[in-house]
Amino acid sequence: MSLQGITIILGLMIFTGGVTALLRPELICRFVELFPRSSIPAWIFTALCCWLGGREAQAMNMGSVGVIKPYIPVMSAVVFFSSVVFMKELLAPRALGGFLLLIAVPIVRTASMSGAPAFQILVGLVYLWIILGIILLMSPWYFRKFYEPFLKNKRLLKMATLTKTALGIILLMLGIFVY
Repeated sequence: MSLQGITIILGLMIFTGGVTALLRPELICRFVELFPRSSIPAWIFTALCCWLGGREAQAMNMGSVGVIKPYIPVMSAVVFFSSVVFMKELLAPRALGGFLLLIAVPIVRTASMSGAPAFQILVGLVYLWIILGIILLMSPWYFRKFYEPFLKNKRLLKMATLTKTALGIILLMLGIFVY
């Protein structure tokens, strides 16, 4: 996918999330409260992590261990199944953290190889979510700790959603007019 496509998709997702939070803040607050212990998002993000990890493993040069490449899809499926069955505390924020880390790889690769002007804006945003991904992967309880002030203070929530909506618009404009 091109840098333009990636930026437009990210811009649309961020814009939609911001507008939804502006129009239905109670819906977003309820989702954020339920997310940390939800098993369905944890399974979805874990499946995406296994798929992305397998995809990156297929693309890497493994040298003498390259003979295992044909088995990577099977290994990804086994890791997913094992994670879902045997991890007692498969938390959605932890799986989200892993997903943020893994999805950053193709985005940064595409941006750095594009040669597009101002590609550093998208790369900077991705590096911020890499930091968030590391925090969530290592300490998933920070998800709740991060969102509590927004849930308790309606004015802060509104400012954050306006900022998120503006960021979505900026990314859309970058994707449409610059990249």
